[in-house]
Amino acid sequence: MFGLNSDLTSDRSLQRSLNFVILGITFGIVFFNVTTGSPVAGFAKAIGFGDLMYGIMLALPVLGGVAQVFASFVLEKSKKRKSIFLISGFLHRLPWAFIAILPLFLGKGSYTLLFLLIGFMTISSISNSFTNVSFWSWMGDLIPEHIRGRFFSRRATISTIVGMLSGLAIGKFLDSHNNLPGFSIIFVFAAIMGMLDISCFFFVKDLPMKNEETQLDLKKMFFSTLNNHYFRRFMMFFVIWNFGLNIAGPYFNMYMIKDLKMSYFDIILLTQIVSNVVTIITLPYIGRIVDKIGNRPMLLIATGFISLLPIIWCFTTVNNYKFLVTIISIFAGLLWPIIDMGNNNLILKLSDQSQTSMYVAVINLFNAIFGSAIPIILGGYLIEDIAPVVVAFLKNYIRINVATYHVAFFTSGLIRFLAVIYLKKNVKEPGAKSLKNVIINKIKVN
Repeated sequence: MFGLNSDLTSDRSLQRSLNFVILGITFGIVFFNVTTGSPVAGFAKAIGFGDLMYGIMLALPVLGGVAQVFASFVLEKSKKRKSIFLISGFLHRLPWAFIAILPLFLGKGSYTLLFLLIGFMTISSISNSFTNVSFWSWMGDLIPEHIRGRFFSRRATISTIVGMLSGLAIGKFLDSHNNLPGFSIIFVFAAIMGMLDISCFFFVKDLPMKNEETQLDLKKMFFSTLNNHYFRRFMMFFVIWNFGLNIAGPYFNMYMIKDLKMSYFDIILLTQIVSNVVTIITLPYIGRIVDKIGNRPMLLIATGFISLLPIIWCFTTVNNYKFLVTIISIFAGLLWPIIDMGNNNLILKLSDQSQTSMYVAVINLFNAIFGSAIPIILGGYLIEDIAPVVVAFLKNYIRINVATYHVAFFTSGLIRFLAVIYLKKNVKEPGAKSLKNVIINKIKVN
């Protein structure tokens, strides 16, 4: 068991902890793939929700992320990082078991069902606020900076393989049981896997948090993060970028189910499996490159290309989706790990290491409101109420046929591109190479 991370560190105690962090994500990836992927869209469709109600169902619980600032304060005050992570982690996963069975008793499409689903999702979201700040604070102290890129790339590679295999099985099951009982079984299974993920962290080394001599003040802690010039500008990019993602992101699955008439197996095969295979092949090299040249240059390249993908979605049809979605997934599998790794590493690198949890909390607070909840609801409203007018205008006056979802996809691509421009002009990373040097010089992977 120690051998998995023996090339990263000779400390056997650290190796054991890193192994359990990786083991946890092999369970957790099943939970996250189910609760954030196409099964949720299919579940919403099965219980009679349209795009706007689907968006509201997803968006309002995201506001639970506002609790991250309070969670950070509690964490810094109590210094009980491991206990907070374990308790909140279980409370994040468990509500999905109740979400799974509620429609079986309350029926489809009712507001009572909507309110209860939002309630359980909000409990899950608030709990996840405590889980997130404690996890990143914990990992920031546990994992030495010089091996973070390689470790997280290895962790992502292993979780990708597990996610790929479990995704195919789940997609096949849902195609055969495309009804409420089928979705209930999948969500209960996901909740169990999520709790197994958290259980692995019982065996991760609990490092003591840094003690502050001054008395903690929530207001001062909050504003001290905003006074960090590097971090403040990165946070602005992060929120704009996620606004662009979330105004369309939740609706790609609905588009594939409703307009492209794709089976769940095909959705998972073409969007998850293809991208995961590419990720598995490229991720070991990506971690080394990020460690070598810095996060910002890689982030610029990856976000620039990802900004174009929503436009490609606008050209997909029932007849050509297998080819175009495969092309999209190849680029996604290569680029998304770079973006996730770059964002996570920059949050840690640009933070004051004595208050990492507060930095994580603040960026997630602003992102929850302006980068997630608002654009998700706006996306649903855009698709249901504004897009039909745009579609009719383009058809009647310009003779162009587009789907309502395409309006959201084009808007998403435009906002993503604006975020990339902001990143290039305003966000700096101390010690990183410039994008110009990265492009000019040949990158040699050791």
